[in-house]
Amino acid sequence: MDQFKKLFHLIRSKINPDSVTEMSWVFVGQLTTVVLSFIIVKILSNLGADQYGVYALVLSVIAFFGMLFYGPVLQGFLRFYYHYLDKSLSNIFVKLIYKVLLISGIILIILAVIFYILSPLFHFSLSPLFFLIAGIYVVTFKVDEFFNSVLNLVRKRKENSIIQGIEKAAIILYLVSLRYFNLLELKNVFIALVFNTTLFAFIKIKYFEKFLPEEPLLDKSSIKNVRKEMNTQLYTYVLPFLIWGISGWLQLNGEKWVINGFLSTADVGIYAIMMAIVNALIIIPNNIISEFATPIIFKQYSDLNNSENVKIGFHYIRINMLIIFAISIFSTIVTYLFGKELILLVSNNSYTVYWYLLPILCFGTGMFFTGQAHTVLGMALNLPNKYLAPKILIGVVAVLLNILLIKNLGINGVAYTVLIVGVIYLIHVAFVNRKIISSFKYSLE
Repeated sequence: MDQFKKLFHLIRSKINPDSVTEMSWVFVGQLTTVVLSFIIVKILSNLGADQYGVYALVLSVIAFFGMLFYGPVLQGFLRFYYHYLDKSLSNIFVKLIYKVLLISGIILIILAVIFYILSPLFHFSLSPLFFLIAGIYVVTFKVDEFFNSVLNLVRKRKENSIIQGIEKAAIILYLVSLRYFNLLELKNVFIALVFNTTLFAFIKIKYFEKFLPEEPLLDKSSIKNVRKEMNTQLYTYVLPFLIWGISGWLQLNGEKWVINGFLSTADVGIYAIMMAIVNALIIIPNNIISEFATPIIFKQYSDLNNSENVKIGFHYIRINMLIIFAISIFSTIVTYLFGKELILLVSNNSYTVYWYLLPILCFGTGMFFTGQAHTVLGMALNLPNKYLAPKILIGVVAVLLNILLIKNLGINGVAYTVLIVGVIYLIHVAFVNRKIISSFKYSLE
């Protein structure tokens, strides 16, 4: 009880009108985004469970490359932007990030072109052009998403919320137009999405650049040395996230491919609709809180020798974790009471077959993200490698359980896997954090 009082007084002492205004804009903007996203899902569900399943599989590919390339780079950017801003070197750091994004994008486009050329050899039911368009969408979507986090980092949350709302509204306009002209099919959907993400990624980049400081007055030799230092620091920091990415994808997206292998694409579509609801109830709120809190936490840890700031940052992490846990419990109760109605709200009756699994999916996902909220401690202390063991463990366990349980229990097996893996991850990360705290040079309490 004393700890809760301490946290409450800490929050109250740190609240200021600007923070409340920013958080209000984030809440309103993200609530609007959730509502618009549901409308998008509602329209896309008219493709039928089979085609929606293909759409979900493409999204899982996007998630894979996001976790492999863009996620690690984003973590590095969030961690070191203010560090280099304090040294008046943020402009050079941003150019380095741009270069990494460009190289990543080129690699993915080349892979998409190769797949486009070779796809006729595999006799897929979809046209080769579909795979090329989907590959381009992977790049444009992840860059667009990347700069959502960047704008939040530089405290342009109001503007970012407005831009994201307009972006979702534009997608709805495209999809309604396609449906009106009887052109609502996957290839056309992805063409519209590529256009939209490209446009809004450009807008966000240009808006972000307005707030970059002037170039530092350094000679070429000094700039070269600074870039070398940045490269080394960034590479060392993000390397564990590459392993995190692969393991995380296996845990969060690999099940769709197992369902597709043992069951059907239609089952993938039904499962994806349920996960869209889980996404709205747990993952999106988690992302909102994370995008708001992480820059603030990392700023407290910009100087690890400042014990007072580090302790405050530690309390922010605990607050963040408690909020995610509360959201998880609330979402589990809501889906237990109104799961079928929620599925009908965003799709139609053909997707309600397994509605009773929603509470299990919510609770398991919530436990995973509660554990994920714990990992901010190690990242803030420049120790992301400490979480390699739990990340690898849940990746392996998720694959094995999904194969075993889906084969024998159908989609029910996915829900049980999500629950088991989420609980294991939370316990393992909590154990790792206890070791980190006990080995730190001064008390964080």
